[in-house]
Amino acid sequence: MFKCPQIYYGTGSLDRVAGLKGDQVLVVTDKIIKQLGLLQEVEKRLQQKGAQVKVFDEVEPDPKDSTAAKCAELAAEFKPDLIIGLGGGSSMDVAKAAFFQYKRPDVKLCDMSALETYGLKSKASLVEIPTTSGTGSEASVGCVITDSESGRKLSLACFELVPDVAILDPSLAFKMPPKLRATTGLDVLVHAVEAYIANLHNYFADTVAIKAIQTVFQYLEKSVKTGDEEAMERMHYAATLAGIAMTNSGLGIAHGIGHSVGALLHVPHGAAVGFVLPYAIEFCADTSKERYLEILKALGVSGATTDNATKKLSDMARDLMVRIQITPTLKGIGVSEDKFRKAIPELTEFSENDVTSITSPRNATTQDFKKIFEYMLKNKPIDF
Repeated sequence: MFKCPQIYYGTGSLDRVAGLKGDQVLVVTDKIIKQLGLLQEVEKRLQQKGAQVKVFDEVEPDPKDSTAAKCAELAAEFKPDLIIGLGGGSSMDVAKAAFFQYKRPDVKLCDMSALETYGLKSKASLVEIPTTSGTGSEASVGCVITDSESGRKLSLACFELVPDVAILDPSLAFKMPPKLRATTGLDVLVHAVEAYIANLHNYFADTVAIKAIQTVFQYLEKSVKTGDEEAMERMHYAATLAGIAMTNSGLGIAHGIGHSVGALLHVPHGAAVGFVLPYAIEFCADTSKERYLEILKALGVSGATTDNATKKLSDMARDLMVRIQITPTLKGIGVSEDKFRKAIPELTEFSENDVTSITSPRNATTQDFKKIFEYMLKNKPIDF
């Protein structure tokens, strides 16, 4: 099975909103999207088709389960037959979580299982419209919600959370500032690389993962530094390709650790996973060096062999971060060594229990995670 939403793409594809099926529409977004006028553009198109529209615009960065529950309560009251997530990953993830709880209020979000069928699409359909270019939530099987009590990021997955439709209008993402283009672009790279080496990788997912990786190395720096619209458009599509890849292959410890670093040390998600990626590449060297070589060949890197593929790829990832002005060190992502050292016990616990670590090609033990964190403190490449 290969899961993928129906995709509308290209400048002007937002007009497809007017043709979506649904008479009662709940739009899930945040205050910034409203201030930018993007919410109003969606509402206008929904009104053209005569739909009744209700807006939930209380999504915050790193959204909490309580926010998703509040959105689900509004859905239960309004009874939509279409739910639209409009915004970055946070808005799209809250739309997914509320979509789940709207149909299945009897199941806690933390108990969601990728192995279960919940009948979610019988009550409403789900459409995602990304305004950033990174999370891939518009095409993915899951969502990330923060547990209010523990502060831990919950990586939730259910194949019924793959949206029915994704609308990729790159002009919506042109408003992103350079720093956001940089961090979200790193997220694309990490999704694609981890999907390509994940232990559930397959021919179909490999194809879109490789294309996403090629796009990042060709267009991300230009997108960040010049704001070139073609580069930004390509990155917008690459985010969705990487989302498709990770849905059908899985991820790895770069996301397991990245989620933990983001939750505990308040680092933007893209910067967190981008920082971790070279360490994850090095940690999985023995299981994945042939896959790394395939990536390097697809990028046209000369002189690559299985013996040097790990170092070449991890060096390329670090170099890309430098070129988009995100230094690949703890200090570079805004974390003090002392604060990081004190957080290691919790970072270890959170990383080990993150569902994305399950599909890592090399299993990381408790001691492995602790050792990886020590290497990060020393800014030392993984050699074990």
